[in-house]
Amino acid sequence: MPLYLPRRLTIPDIAGHRWRKPYAVASAALAPVLVATTFTSRSAAAASFDHGHGVGILLASAFLGLLLAALAASTTDAGSAPRSRRHRVPWLAAGFLMSVLWAYTLARELVALLVAIGYMVGVDSGVLGVTVLAWGDSLGDLVCNVAMATHGGPGGAQTAVSACYAGPLFNTVVGLGLSLTLAAGAQYPAPFTIPADGAVYETVVFLFAGLAWALLVVPARGMRLGRLYGVGLIVIYLCFFGTRVLNSLGLW
Repeated sequence: MPLYLPRRLTIPDIAGHRWRKPYAVASAALAPVLVATTFTSRSAAAASFDHGHGVGILLASAFLGLLLAALAASTTDAGSAPRSRRHRVPWLAAGFLMSVLWAYTLARELVALLVAIGYMVGVDSGVLGVTVLAWGDSLGDLVCNVAMATHGGPGGAQTAVSACYAGPLFNTVVGLGLSLTLAAGAQYPAPFTIPADGAVYETVVFLFAGLAWALLVVPARGMRLGRLYGVGLIVIYLCFFGTRVLNSLGLW
């Protein structure tokens, strides 16, 4: 119940067998507050963060939640979930966004706990990077993609495979590009230097190996994703993982 109730009160759910108007109204009221709390908790680590500004964001989100709760209470029935597309789409979109936020929050906390354990037991930071941080960063995508592939039918499987490539592509092109742009702008006109060592080049080599394996196997098998393709990707990752661990331990 301590884990289920907060999710139930912040994730809108309009499935017919789970529809409860009090929960729907509560989710409309509390979802903006959770979003604002997550945002302010992430920003509070910055030295330039204005705590008064954070309080203002929380108050504004609470007021917005009250407005959304009043709207939900006046436009929904106690006995049945919204049926028309015009009424269902906002609930479905809000449920999806809040589910993503919960997955992000849980993954972030899991990574923080595992990193703390790694520091306490003296695990090398390089090993943490290729294990805990990498796995934790992909945990939300893993859960969503597996659920979509196993329960979404052929269309869901296609969506999951597309997301497996589109997610890292977005992180690399937009996330890394935006981060480097802001970092370079903060130091302008001084040059911004990215420290590069052998580990960076090894990562790039294994990344190209995974993409080349897909380019080789998938067209050769008529654009069908089979066991050979999956096993090859796992082998490439295990080689990368072993190389990085051996380097971190000074054995390579």
